[in-house]
Amino acid sequence: MFAYVLRRMLYMPFILLGVIFITFVLFQMSTTPESLAKIQLGDKASARQMYEYLNDKGQVSWTDAGDAKRELLGQGVLDNKRTQFFVAGKLDELAGKRDDLRERILELTEDIAEQEAEERAEHIEAHGKDKPFKVSTELKEAKQDLGQAMKRQLEVRIQMAEFIEAARRVEETLLLRQKLEGEGASADNLKDMTTARVGAIQKLDAQQIDLLFLEDDLAVLEEAHKEVNEDEPNDTLDDEIEAARTAVADAKKGIDETLKADAEGVLKKDWAACAEIRDDLAMVETIEPDLSYTAWYVNFAFYIRDIATLDFGDTNNRRPVMDVIKEGMWPSLALAIPGFFIAEMIGVFFGLFAAMYRQTKIDHVIVISSILLMSINAIALIMFGQKFLAADWNYFPITGYASGFGAIRFLILPIMLYIIITFGERVRFNRIVMLDETNQDYVRTARAKGVSENNVLFKHIFRNTLIPLITRWVVAIPSLYLGSLVLETFFAIPGLGYMTVEAIGNSDANVIRAVVVFGSVSFMLAALLSDVLYAVVDPRVRLE
Repeated sequence: MFAYVLRRMLYMPFILLGVIFITFVLFQMSTTPESLAKIQLGDKASARQMYEYLNDKGQVSWTDAGDAKRELLGQGVLDNKRTQFFVAGKLDELAGKRDDLRERILELTEDIAEQEAEERAEHIEAHGKDKPFKVSTELKEAKQDLGQAMKRQLEVRIQMAEFIEAARRVEETLLLRQKLEGEGASADNLKDMTTARVGAIQKLDAQQIDLLFLEDDLAVLEEAHKEVNEDEPNDTLDDEIEAARTAVADAKKGIDETLKADAEGVLKKDWAACAEIRDDLAMVETIEPDLSYTAWYVNFAFYIRDIATLDFGDTNNRRPVMDVIKEGMWPSLALAIPGFFIAEMIGVFFGLFAAMYRQTKIDHVIVISSILLMSINAIALIMFGQKFLAADWNYFPITGYASGFGAIRFLILPIMLYIIITFGERVRFNRIVMLDETNQDYVRTARAKGVSENNVLFKHIFRNTLIPLITRWVVAIPSLYLGSLVLETFFAIPGLGYMTVEAIGNSDANVIRAVVVFGSVSFMLAALLSDVLYAVVDPRVRLE
């Protein structure tokens, strides 16, 4: 038996590993790391705090650029609230979206230009130039698709502009700080002066980034114009190109005017000094990432580490999950253990009683009562008990809980209702099992030898019915720990069942994950215990 138990215990870690992997997929891979960090740290957490937390959890890893930026933040050179961190995957995703939208807009622009030219030619041929031209439904839909693509492009460009400006801000801060130190600026004024001069450059950066986007739009239109037949001028496309060129010229003029307004010439010098930074950080793909998401298997290794050390994180209310589990465990056990054992004793007694007096009025009454109780909805019974026994007749408290022995008066009614709710199903099960044994040959042999009916019932029949009963009891063991979801919720008993319902309602993933893991462990231990008990109660069972 010892070798069997040892072998089963060696299997358990692999089974548990599978359960942990399922929870990992459900709770970690189904959402973004940033969302998980915000759940733990709160919405007010800074980007640095969020990614430091994710780094500790193994979900992100810092690059050299990220380590350098963190060092500058620690020194106070950079502003924690304004400094953005760049994730490698997000940078690539943003660049990919931009390229896809550019190709889509180019394709739609070419198609619209060609189709409109054809429709105009057909219109002039059929109706002449005097009659107003109306576009077809197909062309309208194409223009709507182009408008939607340009709207998505604008959303992407807003993100790109924020990224590029944030990346430039870091480099410009370092450059101008060094420049001011070289000019002899005092340490007291250095930070304020750097912030002011970087702020002035950032306004020009925003204009210059807009200029880059306008030049890209012009390039798309010019490329589309080349693809369309140049021998046949397209008035609409020509007008769009002319408008784009005007916008580019206005943007350049705006930058020149901003620089001319700098009477002291400080902005011009700083702008010229940062020219290399602008060239290096012209587009989002030129930004060096500060961190990247780790591979899922590395993340899984850290996830296993946290579970092995019982570190399930915090609840949505910023409390350690393990503290909540420990607090909720005792009310659940106080409700489940007495209710379970009393209900089982009553179920076994009436099951034996019905089997002993089978096909009699006593048997019929027990069976009919069991079926009747099984037919009544459990929630209806709970509401009935709360309404009459608690609210109207004031025999018991309606809801609530107390510590120590004061909890007894709050638990009596839930335990009574648990026994009533499970009575029918338990008695029916025990009766069927025991009736099956009463028809066995060894029972007839014992009676033929003159063994008393009580000995036949308890020493022979009951002992042999322990195998299915043990199976039933063992399956119920996890529920003893995890509590009753329905009873605890209705009676506001702060056990694990009540806590689990609240966690589901509040999307508290860490609590749900802990309950799932502990439930899996308790079920595996219960399955092992059942095998051992089979061998104890039945000599025919050999664990090999």
